[in-house]
Amino acid sequence: MNILKTFMRRLGSLIVTLVVMSVVIFVLVEIMPGDVAEMILGQSATPESLEALREARGLNDPIYQRYARWAGGILQGDLGESIYMRGVAINSILWRRVGHSVLLAFTAFIIFVPLSIFFGVLAGVKAKKLTDSIISFFGLATMALPEFVSGVFLIGLFAVQLRVFPIVSIIPIGESIFSNLNILILPALSITFVMFGYISRMQRSSMILVLNSDYIRAATLKGMPYKYVIFRHALKNALLPTITIIGMNMGWLFGGLIVVETLFAFPGMGSLLMTAIRTRDVPLIEACVLLITAIFAISTLVTDMLYGLLNPRIRYQGDAQ
Repeated sequence: MNILKTFMRRLGSLIVTLVVMSVVIFVLVEIMPGDVAEMILGQSATPESLEALREARGLNDPIYQRYARWAGGILQGDLGESIYMRGVAINSILWRRVGHSVLLAFTAFIIFVPLSIFFGVLAGVKAKKLTDSIISFFGLATMALPEFVSGVFLIGLFAVQLRVFPIVSIIPIGESIFSNLNILILPALSITFVMFGYISRMQRSSMILVLNSDYIRAATLKGMPYKYVIFRHALKNALLPTITIIGMNMGWLFGGLIVVETLFAFPGMGSLLMTAIRTRDVPLIEACVLLITAIFAISTLVTDMLYGLLNPRIRYQGDAQ
């Protein structure tokens, strides 16, 4: 029951956050330079036709009325129509791209999370030794590399030199992404490079802190096998900060997909957002940015709840409040 109350309270905070962010996103996109009517009809359109289109689309209405129409449509599942694609429903464009991005993010997730945790634990156990120095140096190096730099390196090595993977991640017409899973590898590895540094270093620091705690010393003095102490007692508590970092970075992960998908020409939500920004497709920009914001907010909520379940002290403090 207490967990349910905590969940409902944080769900309420999530809804308020999304409402506020939707207002901010709408206002920022609406004040972007350029004329939407001119984007639709072209620069050769007459003033009369431009004004008629603004009236027909409600572009002359006050901004609060336009926001109310947009938000009302979202609540009904209608994201509007694309301007650049001449009236094509955004629902028919966006959700397929979102599915591709989720698959790419999941592929990267199942690569970097186990690797980061494993090498972070290894570095923590071997603190101040050669193994720790090598892992820490590699983690710092990957953190310093932007996604496009690691992506170019991976393309040069695996696509140009070794010719193991394709240079661009394009799905042939009429085929599914599931029949071309090899196009996921290089973009996923490019994301992994950056995420590995953050998570492995957090896991290392957390592991060192736990191993120096009194209860670990007590378990060791009792004669328990060292591996048993590590995996049975230390690892669970050392994972808590890492879980937080992973959850908090999920929203950043989808934001980082913009660069990676554009570099590899991957047909996902990130490359779609870049196309929308380049063509000033206002409804599509608003839909993509709001969806990324929602993913970040939901991942934060899930992380908070998972952290509370794994750490009874946090849960009880929340219940007491």
